[in-house]
Amino acid sequence: MAKQLYDYWFVQFDFPNEEGKPYKSSGGAMVWNDKLKREIPSCFEVVNLGNLCDFRNGINYSKDETGNNYQIVNVRNISSSRILLDGEDFDVITVPTSKAENYVLKPDDIIIARSGCPGSTRLLLSPANTLFCGFIICCSPNDSRMRNYLVYCLKQLEGTNATTSGGSILQNVSQDTLKGLHIIVPEKQIIDNFNKTIELIFARMLNCLKESKALTKQRDELLPLLMNGQASVNYHLSALFLSSLILYRDQYKFYDMKETIIQTVLDGMRTVLTENQLEMLTDMTRKALSECEITPKATEEEQRNKENAELLGAFISSKKVEGCSDKTINYYKSSIEKLIVTVKKNVCDISTNDIRCYLAEQQEQRGLSKVTIDNLRRVYSSFFSWLEDEDYITKSPVRRIHKVRTDALVKEVLTDENIEVLRDSCHELRDIAMIDLLLSTGMRVGELVRINREDIDLHERQCVVFGKGNKEREVYFNARAKIHLKKYLEQRTDDNPALFVSLKSPYNRLTINGVEVRLRKLGAQANIATKVHPHKFRRTLATMAIDKGMPIEQVQKMLGHVKIDTTMHYAMVNQANVKIAHRKFIN
Repeated sequence: MAKQLYDYWFVQFDFPNEEGKPYKSSGGAMVWNDKLKREIPSCFEVVNLGNLCDFRNGINYSKDETGNNYQIVNVRNISSSRILLDGEDFDVITVPTSKAENYVLKPDDIIIARSGCPGSTRLLLSPANTLFCGFIICCSPNDSRMRNYLVYCLKQLEGTNATTSGGSILQNVSQDTLKGLHIIVPEKQIIDNFNKTIELIFARMLNCLKESKALTKQRDELLPLLMNGQASVNYHLSALFLSSLILYRDQYKFYDMKETIIQTVLDGMRTVLTENQLEMLTDMTRKALSECEITPKATEEEQRNKENAELLGAFISSKKVEGCSDKTINYYKSSIEKLIVTVKKNVCDISTNDIRCYLAEQQEQRGLSKVTIDNLRRVYSSFFSWLEDEDYITKSPVRRIHKVRTDALVKEVLTDENIEVLRDSCHELRDIAMIDLLLSTGMRVGELVRINREDIDLHERQCVVFGKGNKEREVYFNARAKIHLKKYLEQRTDDNPALFVSLKSPYNRLTINGVEVRLRKLGAQANIATKVHPHKFRRTLATMAIDKGMPIEQVQKMLGHVKIDTTMHYAMVNQANVKIAHRKFIN
């Protein structure tokens, strides 16, 4: 529940606003952050973790030291827990007080494993007289109010590229690794509201942890007595029955009817207990259930949906770690969710035939193109391959579903006439600058909307863009684009760092959808027969470059393609040039 609250507030940014409504979903102001390469609430800032916390490595000791006794947290304690640590399982060591005083944990400290389970983050709510070993880093927030928030920030990064270097997982985490992490810092009021809820959840978690250990201990003590005949059907057995009832209550379809449960227990024990024992059992049961929450056992469908949601969530998290864009992640999530809802099976039980039938139905009922169907196939292939790699399934069911053959259509490009007519239809300097920049650089629309004014070098006629795969590259524009960009920037009166903004106040950064709509409108005004969209400028540039003799390798570099095969899809050779070449070389 605590993790879900954190995700809802600080990953989806739907924390309650001043009206109590979800911030982002209700239209809360979002701004682009260059450090995170994503949008965050305008009231948030991004700083390095090193500016928020102090760090220190744990104590190194030997078994033959003398001094006072201290509890110590080891990596073993971290790996066997989730978020809260229980001091009952800690080892006890003997070290001099002068040596131990720098390693005593404080209530606000956060514990992070350096090795074994690198990056794993835990809390010890009652750290009295407790040290931490040399394989652990202690993180001490400068502001105690930030502790609960920072714990979940760090837990988000467990096992991710925050603990990686050069593409491979590190065997340990260092202080420098942690200090360099970019952390979103919410407003203090939001943090305070988050703490109010989290502290209650932590208290319940800690209570349940202690109760579970106590009941487990009681069970382990009573069972041998029962098996040896040392315990009879009396008070001891009643306590055993009660312990088992509480420990395994999730196996029964109980509702919030504690008195009904008590009565059921009493009815079952009347034949073997005296009245005094029944009264004692009643008191014990009421006491034990007073701080318990009883919920019904999940149905088979609910359990299946829960398991599917957990696996899908883990897969989406892996895609986020890989650096996929929000648009890509949303496409993955929605496509897989539709498959799961339609098939109505546990994802680990979905077969090849289930996926084939689903794709066929989608193509027939919704009229999806072959390209779209193949895109869905690739999404499912990625998901089930991940399940296979993570050992949830033996073999991906998509392996036997081959690539969908698509029609090799010659995609249209903009003619010189189209381009001039389009320029003439522009009444705003912004629009003509945007058209010239797209046409002369061939950049993607997603790259266009991320450009800031400071990224433009008018003197060298170049700019830096942030493209697919979180890769930066330089692109170059012509003299026409330079002139129009300069005029557009000179007439700007706003202070927004974005290169292209809306025409009216508050002059927000243009979005991908905003650019697409604007170009489509300009194309309609110019009476251009073909649909005008940002990607057509990219295809037009590639075709023009090939026609004029630019080597394909340079075209590949200009467009920012990893594989040259991708470039060939964009480079549509002009059919007229083919005709001329045929007459020249063949006739």
